[in-house]
Amino acid sequence: MGRSLLIAALVVMVAGCDVVERDPVDPHADLACAACHQGPRGERGRAMVPEATCTSAGCHGDRGPAEARFGTVTFPHRDHGHGSPVPITCSGCHTHDRGEEPIRATVDACALCHVGQLTGAEPQECRSCHVDPDHSILTSQGVAISHSQLPWIEIGCVRCHYDLVSPDVGVSPQTCRQCHTDLERLQARAVGLDLHPVHSGLTCTACHTSDIHRMEAMSSAVDLVCADCHQEAHGQALPRPGVPPAEFCTDCHVGVHAPQQRLLLGIRPDGRTMPAEHFVVGITCRSCHIPTARTAEAPGDAIRGQATACASCHEREYERILTWWIDGVDVRMAAVRQYLDRASLQLVEPPDTSTILLRMSAEMIGLIADAGGQHNLELSDRLLREAVVGVQDAYRLAGRSPPPPPDLGRVPHSGLCTYCHYDPREPWNFEAMAEDFHERVLRLGQ
Repeated sequence: MGRSLLIAALVVMVAGCDVVERDPVDPHADLACAACHQGPRGERGRAMVPEATCTSAGCHGDRGPAEARFGTVTFPHRDHGHGSPVPITCSGCHTHDRGEEPIRATVDACALCHVGQLTGAEPQECRSCHVDPDHSILTSQGVAISHSQLPWIEIGCVRCHYDLVSPDVGVSPQTCRQCHTDLERLQARAVGLDLHPVHSGLTCTACHTSDIHRMEAMSSAVDLVCADCHQEAHGQALPRPGVPPAEFCTDCHVGVHAPQQRLLLGIRPDGRTMPAEHFVVGITCRSCHIPTARTAEAPGDAIRGQATACASCHEREYERILTWWIDGVDVRMAAVRQYLDRASLQLVEPPDTSTILLRMSAEMIGLIADAGGQHNLELSDRLLREAVVGVQDAYRLAGRSPPPPPDLGRVPHSGLCTYCHYDPREPWNFEAMAEDFHERVLRLGQ
């Protein structure tokens, strides 16, 4: 079955079962149950609905519309699933619970036919149905992640949503007991047979499990388990027996590491996003925050980020880079903060527009100060430069010429010299650098 069918299945599963527009009054409400349901199982809510009862004259003689639309996707409706090993009847998707419940299109069974496509889909296929996700999931420290603001990255949704439930096409024997009392005799007769033909007219989920396309687990670089870094707290070892460590700690320590999560995710004060390269490639907090001999001797000390962790992925020379990043951010941040403070003193009673710009510049600096610019160096550098521009614009809107801006040095770009050599006080000469090392690194990066 084609890609369009997969898209339809996914969209409806996300949007919910009752997504097809229908008349406020159910056109089937005046029909007697036996007009559609036939067979000896009516008392158990399992009476079949033969195809002919839907396609007979005066009902849906044309087998319904040629196309149907779920969410943002239009797919073939008439003869849906034509050529499938398992014939799809009207009642396979259209059903009602029982009694006077209106008939609705169910989507629980879509994954049963599209099992291979759902479990092996390319990342971009998620976006075929989840076109513009508008939900927000909170991190472990309460940071909202606006999915509609996330930039499209090469590895797509599976960067975080990596484990979807694999549809189980099996049927539990206990389900069969709802209709068949002699289960042993039934199993003896049915082993090795395709039972779909003798169950035609039943909704697929009458036998198969529903709700089988959902996320089972996530991979996140920012969700935290307190005991990963804090081996001891308040004189007690973590985790405490019977108490989940995250819940135990966050009852009091609310949002302690939220700034770090925001910066790593690239959630800017103005709402736009620019995730750190380390987040995009899947590096977690524990990749850089590693135990040392000191933490073994003093379990009350938190596990902190170590320069030696860089060498676990890169070459030994990379251990120097973390210091360059931290010092480079500190020097630039001090200069920008001084520039902002000067404007705050000189612009007495500025217009509202100038005040808003100064406040936004202060928030940009504050995020870097709270989070540590090394968690997203490129975004931190950009925010510092935008903060300076904001201060300059505030002067102009107040009718004054801005003073000369601070020198923020080189812009860091991944793959270029400026990405590593970020400390403006650290002199470096390209001609005097270790030629063999840099040639090796550049060659590996090609």
